[in-house]
Amino acid sequence: MDNSVYGQKSTLSDTNAILHINIEDQIVKYPDLQFPILKRWGSKVLKAEVKSHKYEWTERENRPTKAKVASATVAADATTFYVDTSGVFNVDDVLQKPDGEQVIVTAVSGGTLLTVKTWTGTAETMVLGETVVRIGVASPQGKDADDMVIQGSTDLFNYTQIFEDVVHLSGTQRNALIHGDESQADLIERKQKELAEVLQNSLILGKRNVDATDKRYSLGGLKYFVDTYAPDNVINFGGDWTTDATVIGKFEDAVEKIAMNGGEKPTIYMGYAALRKLRLVQDDAIFGGRKDKERGIGVVNTYLSGLGELDIVQLIDRSNLFKDIIMFVDESKVGYKAMRNRGWFTEELAKVGDSYKWQVLGEYTVKVETPKIMSYMWNLGL
Repeated sequence: MDNSVYGQKSTLSDTNAILHINIEDQIVKYPDLQFPILKRWGSKVLKAEVKSHKYEWTERENRPTKAKVASATVAADATTFYVDTSGVFNVDDVLQKPDGEQVIVTAVSGGTLLTVKTWTGTAETMVLGETVVRIGVASPQGKDADDMVIQGSTDLFNYTQIFEDVVHLSGTQRNALIHGDESQADLIERKQKELAEVLQNSLILGKRNVDATDKRYSLGGLKYFVDTYAPDNVINFGGDWTTDATVIGKFEDAVEKIAMNGGEKPTIYMGYAALRKLRLVQDDAIFGGRKDKERGIGVVNTYLSGLGELDIVQLIDRSNLFKDIIMFVDESKVGYKAMRNRGWFTEELAKVGDSYKWQVLGEYTVKVETPKIMSYMWNLGL
């Protein structure tokens, strides 16, 4: 059978298998320090396939340990008082008042009205806004099980974002290699590398947005999720690098925010200018040297915090985007993932005249299990 075709080449007769070439694994060819986040992050936190432009999940966080008094005044012998947050305290919880008296909860109504009796210590009064902390549970022998505390949850979501560009060569360029020694494969790989760079920037600084008219979406990065869902985790550094104690104090504030919300040891992301400043801090706070251990890709230093030794990852910042931000991230609870069948790929487009075109495209989204396990500092004064 004669399969000869005369005339201009078109991709219309080609199969999808011929047209669609997956190049997602090309990212592994790039040096660790260029795209550390793309190499460090996984997709395990995204339990389901990304089948739509909108990926949804329910925030998971530990039950809080404290709440504030919502009654104007609580007398020393009061047996009831209100707290400002439901789903924190339950029957048989042992609570400690600000000055040390401990009471035990005997009943909870509506989640916020507590009935208590003195447990240990000297009876004390409380006023509006003071903090009560759950320090234990003392359940009696033989007691029937209580109802579970229902902690309110937040439904979170993120959009996918399409990262796309085109490699375009004339017939002469393609055959004469006018770009030097670069073949079309080299150009495609370089174009995908450029897109990978902006994807990494979006993972940190992207803002979740939608334009339904143009069917255009953008993903929210880590900073967006902190700003939107955990604004208390934003720390104004104040631009003050003059004393070691000031710098270390701000860093510990950021780490503490994560620890108090049940996060694990965070990783620190920073640009080169901030890293140069941090290296001037006293020796017992900084350990030099890169460590290629599990998930250690891209680590240039380690910082000794109250939670232990934290990896510092330097973000290559050609656009100067990270000059005024240092992020602290529990990497076990964040991840990015391609939409199904939309990981980095290239397709040859229909030939027009004496030219050749290949589209390079990837569609990705980000998931943050709970934004409270991240924090960041700004106003670095650099």
